[in-house]
Amino acid sequence: MELAACGLAKRFRRNTGDANFLEAVHPVDLTMHSGEMMVLTGRSGSGKTTLLTMLAGLLPPSDGTAALDGKDLYSLSDAGLSRMRARHFAVIPQGASAVTSMTVMENILFPASLAGKDPPVRQAETLMERLGILKLRNVWPGELSGGELRRMSIVRALAAGPDFVFADEPTADLDDGNTALTLGILKETALEGSAVFVVTHDREAAAYADVLLRMDAGKLYKI
Repeated sequence: MELAACGLAKRFRRNTGDANFLEAVHPVDLTMHSGEMMVLTGRSGSGKTTLLTMLAGLLPPSDGTAALDGKDLYSLSDAGLSRMRARHFAVIPQGASAVTSMTVMENILFPASLAGKDPPVRQAETLMERLGILKLRNVWPGELSGGELRRMSIVRALAAGPDFVFADEPTADLDDGNTALTLGILKETALEGSAVFVVTHDREAAAYADVLLRMDAGKLYKI
């Protein structure tokens, strides 16, 4: 599968100041391929997360298209876009995103149920064991540390084998050992056939990239 951005751009209206708009992302052309890991670096506020959320079908662009195998995401109805995301995409968000009324394992299996897929219990347990959280399967999210919540969100995104993975600072809150482990798992996910897009400040991530990108003031550069 292929996800192609063509002229993808985002601007936000200002209510005050001399400029009417903030150009958060200048027009971007890029293509995500199955089996490839893209790593995007850049300073905070450079537009990295905005680009990721547009590619992931979560934020409509001001201009341009993001097309999955030729079909523009944002030409779909809300229901159609939600079904497409559930079927093909997984996101590791920056912040905590657990459902507090569900246990760790219930949180991890929830996206598959939304997509009508069989619960990926074995895959989830394997990833949980690798990331050191299998013993927390029946714990409530409110009892977890920041690093444990981060690892739970990684397992939740990857367990069902998505076609596209969008990871926004996936190693935040993690120590050096878990950072290397997480980047290695994301690389393995790409090698197994997914397209992986990672936004990160971690310099170590460059060594895992098939394509290395940098964003500066909303403009995208290939390194």
